[in-house]
Amino acid sequence: MKDFQPKSTKVKKGNWTVFKGLCKGCGLCLLKCPNQALIFGQDKGIANQPVPKVLANKCNLCQTCEVNCPERAIRVDKK
Repeated sequence: MKDFQPKSTKVKKGNWTVFKGLCKGCGLCLLKCPNQALIFGQDKGIANQPVPKVLANKCNLCQTCEVNCPERAIRVDKK
């Protein structure tokens, strides 16, 4: 059975989380990110497609990825 646990990454003053059990790997978050802070990682989502991974040094927690995700598979928490 696949591991669909959320994967969180500490980013500057907050956390960026992808919920692999919701992500279909559409890539809309990558296209919309104004800082090019997302890439496809090694982990797979529910459609057996790669899920996004955040580049912590580029992410400014703007929440564009979260707002544009049609599956609501990304959460950005500012501290």
